[in-house]
Amino acid sequence: MVRQHEQSAVSSRRSLTRVAYFEADLPNDLADQMWRDPVSLVNAGETLQRTGLRHTVRVTWGSREYVIKHYQPSWWHAVKQLTSRSRASATCTATQKLADAGISTPRPTACIENRWGMLRRDSFLIYPYVEGRTLRSYFSREAKESRTTAECLWRQLRELWQQLEQQKASLADTNTGNFIVSPAGVLWVIDLDKARFHRMPTAAARYQERGWRQLLRSAAKC
Repeated sequence: MVRQHEQSAVSSRRSLTRVAYFEADLPNDLADQMWRDPVSLVNAGETLQRTGLRHTVRVTWGSREYVIKHYQPSWWHAVKQLTSRSRASATCTATQKLADAGISTPRPTACIENRWGMLRRDSFLIYPYVEGRTLRSYFSREAKESRTTAECLWRQLRELWQQLEQQKASLADTNTGNFIVSPAGVLWVIDLDKARFHRMPTAAARYQERGWRQLLRSAAKC
């Protein structure tokens, strides 16, 4: 049996084996398909990245494009999630919080968890696709041709780290492939998996510095 509860901006659906949250701006037919069979959507999408535990695809739905991340935890991670949230749920919350703080990142429109009782299995996160090219691609091909744009991007990166400092937050993976330069020159961060919020500013600063060093190393390789 599926139970549905709607509030002003978010609707939720629950069954014995699945829990889902949908933003109001997600098309109803896409939400229905995600609820019925999210794996088929992933399998039909264009693969953007695939690792052992995560499959990221791009899906076209009508005139819109979305990214769907399918997290498939190992049994050990599934057991750990008895006392913690699924990767999709944790990433969804962190992304929404940083988007609310003014950080340019695509706001999630749906989060789905498959469950066996209290045991969380695989999970799904969907958000709008951001058109553009990666920062890695830009630095490799165009940075020397447009110094003004390159300086603008570095200024946006410094502003991003200032925003992270204000939120006492840090990013887990800051390589240049996880940032998108839009056609308008706006810098977006697209991968907030394992983003963290810290209680102590000193701990946040330590992780922020580590992330900045990783970013510099990644940029130097370009």
